[in-house]
Amino acid sequence: MRVLWLSPGFPADEQDLNCLPTLQLLARTLITQGIDLQVITLGYPFHAQPFRWHGIPVISGYGFNRQWFRWYNWIRVLRYAQAAHLQQKFDLIHSFWLGPGWLIGRYLHKKWNIPHFTTLMGQDVLSDNKYRHFLKTHHAQTLIAVSDFQNNAFEKTTGKRAAHTIPWGVSRDEIPEKCSVHRPVDVLGCCALIPLKNWRLWLQVIAGIVQYKPDLRAELIGDGVDSTAVESLLRQAGLEQNVKLLGHIPRAAVLARMRESKVFLHTARFESFGFVLAEAAMSCCRVVSTPVGIAAQLTAPGQTIEALVKQLLVALDKPLLKLPNTPFSMEETAQAYLRLYQTHAKL
Repeated sequence: MRVLWLSPGFPADEQDLNCLPTLQLLARTLITQGIDLQVITLGYPFHAQPFRWHGIPVISGYGFNRQWFRWYNWIRVLRYAQAAHLQQKFDLIHSFWLGPGWLIGRYLHKKWNIPHFTTLMGQDVLSDNKYRHFLKTHHAQTLIAVSDFQNNAFEKTTGKRAAHTIPWGVSRDEIPEKCSVHRPVDVLGCCALIPLKNWRLWLQVIAGIVQYKPDLRAELIGDGVDSTAVESLLRQAGLEQNVKLLGHIPRAAVLARMRESKVFLHTARFESFGFVLAEAAMSCCRVVSTPVGIAAQLTAPGQTIEALVKQLLVALDKPLLKLPNTPFSMEETAQAYLRLYQTHAKL
């Protein structure tokens, strides 16, 4: 089966492990199942040279990064897709995010008369996504949510529900055989330092915990536009001795740090799935989180500082986990997509 993926971005090379790990893991798993996959992106990598990623042909439509000229990128994507289809016809189109890739996928679906599915990925289900105004009722049959939480948010925004829900899974190759007894980090956080991730609440919860555990050892991984503000608030709260800011580190190093941590604290305002939660649970961390993504399937979420402090104290006092928690595997995710592909593709 030949499948075209349309995405805003994709890894620039095989070492670009931090770029969209869910898509990377899914792509690598699908090609082991015999899928002939081709990827065309709208914006990243920032060049238009075709290359192969683990044998998968990839090309970016990137031409301009300025908002008013992005239509040029879309035209390039259409041209690349048409050329690839003429060379060897696609059986199915799969786009990611309810955005330009979705519109391009809809156009090609009509032009080529082949199925088109779209995975809702993140904030594209929220009310500020202008592309939601192009949705028709019948489009919901071709939409895929990654969690019930996300689908509920989508329904609240649009009055429609995605017909399919396929959660992201972790790779079995990344699941540790056993949990380490060496956990020097009491509390770990990992997020982009942007307002949506609510890092301020994260620091407030840590400040609350320090009142009970003055020797608490916490680390926060990530960078972003609010990096300077995080450092400033950390100093103001007097948490320099308790919290270490690690900045941006490779994904392999993130997973390694998770395996050396007791509790993973996540305080985002919104997550469609929260793959970092699945990674933390896989790495033997107890999870404490706001009610976003799959948090409710891993823990009893809390919304206030007081609730999160209470839950974090309880988690820290519990024995170390002895086994990884893996509610979903990427192999199961790939099988679900494969069944969807096989059911609808015109072979």
